Amino acid sequence: MVNATTAAEWDEEYRAGRWDFLSDVKESARYGVHAVWLASVGKTRAILDVGCGEGLLWHNLARRPEHYVGVDLSAVAFDKADVDFDSCRFEAADLHHFQPSQDELFSAVVFNEVLHFCEEPEIQLPRYAAMLEEGGVMSISLYAPNRPESGAHKLISRIWKTTDQWDVLDDITLTSASKNVTWKMRLVRP
Repeated sequence: MVNATTAAEWDEEYRAGRWDFLSDVKESARYGVHAVWLASVGKTRAILDVGCGEGLLWHNLARRPEHYVGVDLSAVAFDKADVDFDSCRFEAADLHHFQPSQDELFSAVVFNEVLHFCEEPEIQLPRYAAMLEEGGVMSISLYAPNRPESGAHKLISRIWKTTDQWDVLDDITLTSASKNVTWKMRLVRP
């Protein structure tokens, strides 16, 4: 199936339930890794979740952040979000164009399965690093198909090369045997 590329296409996919599987237990380990990483390095105060969809990461955080901003191309996904809107803000924006509010800094930026849609991660990752408060971290996950020669693996290599210049706190490969899916994940401090 071809991935959506426009906000209208993403909205239609969320309306049709295409992304409902993300709340399944077989996806929870990936969200759990992000949540545990952020908690273990004490970076849960203010989280920017790029490609947040329905805000599922927020549900996996053991301690709710003081400030959570979810960015996604689909505003319809936000309608499905079941979060505390007193501490959460959602913005319908493309990851290439999102800008935080004036003087807004984050303790963590999470890229959960969204960098596959990034045209130039080598430019965007440093741009998002500038949105971090001192000592902030980035948590990244990317679907890694079983074909090592795939375009996805080439993109992962480019992203890893970009983040190799930073402090790599953890770098794992996560596999769901029951789903037959693998993700490459990395936690970095720019």
